Amino acid sequence: MGLARAAVHLLMTEASRRSFHGSVVTLGRQHVYVTAQETIAMAAKHGVRLVPIPAELHREPTLAKRGFVSDDWLFQSLGFDEIVRVDYSDYESSEVIFDLNSTETPLELQNRFDLVLDSGTLEHVFDFAAGLRHCVRMVGSGGRVIHLTPSSNCVEHGFFSVSPTLFADFYAASGFGINRVWLCEIPIDLPRGVWHAYDYANASERFISLGQLSGKIWFTFSISTAAQSVTPRIPQQWIYTQTWSDAASESTANDLDSSENDLCSFEEGSRSQSLVKKLAHFPFLQSAAVSRILRWRKWIHQSRVRSRKLPYPFVGKF
Repeated sequence: MGLARAAVHLLMTEASRRSFHGSVVTLGRQHVYVTAQETIAMAAKHGVRLVPIPAELHREPTLAKRGFVSDDWLFQSLGFDEIVRVDYSDYESSEVIFDLNSTETPLELQNRFDLVLDSGTLEHVFDFAAGLRHCVRMVGSGGRVIHLTPSSNCVEHGFFSVSPTLFADFYAASGFGINRVWLCEIPIDLPRGVWHAYDYANASERFISLGQLSGKIWFTFSISTAAQSVTPRIPQQWIYTQTWSDAASESTANDLDSSENDLCSFEEGSRSQSLVKKLAHFPFLQSAAVSRILRWRKWIHQSRVRSRKLPYPFVGKF
């Protein structure tokens, strides 16, 4: 469990969008891999105002020698006045000893926190779904839940690796607003290396083929905001709900003539759709155009798979 230098950078981008305050609960005690000077520089870059308090070094001597700060200092600097750690054991002096595999969430933790932070913990919890439900129950109205979880090439790092769709679908079904779902490509030096982030949530095309990710490490970074009332619900994966919706409207599509049916193959307002519309009075040309466009798209997709290029917009380096 920990916050890499890039992960702290990601937290700063969120703090610049909406400042942190109040209470935070972390799943496990966080090792922090940044110095006070780096934290201050990140905050300045993003226009985040930190609470001016004396720097406090990490509780572990090996990390303190490198100048890395404590989790208390980081969270207090970000504006939190209450910090609670939840863990299975008291090995790292957590405030609340609680097994996240449990079915029930302790009453004293429910609807209480402005931020629930899971940075590298839930993948080690065998009942992952139970852990997600605890996150929903612990966050207060308007509060945020942040996950940073392995997605690929993390064998033996916990029980699970997840797809970004898990957080997008689960929190949407549970009544949350989805602020961010990024897929992050990470070097071997996870704590201090540069991460490359891609915007999964706002991609026009989310589905990627097997093997399309590079051989590097991949994590999913997710931020969701609770509505006034949220309840953990079992989601269905978006790709199947979309398939079912398309199937339900198939009878309507079958009633269209061929040119109208061809139009349904392209996104509303796209250049492809505009071209097909213009050729409506020339069926032969329209059919040829549709065939070429679809072949072109198939070639682009295959090229993207071969090159392992993602269809998600590139956000930046952190």
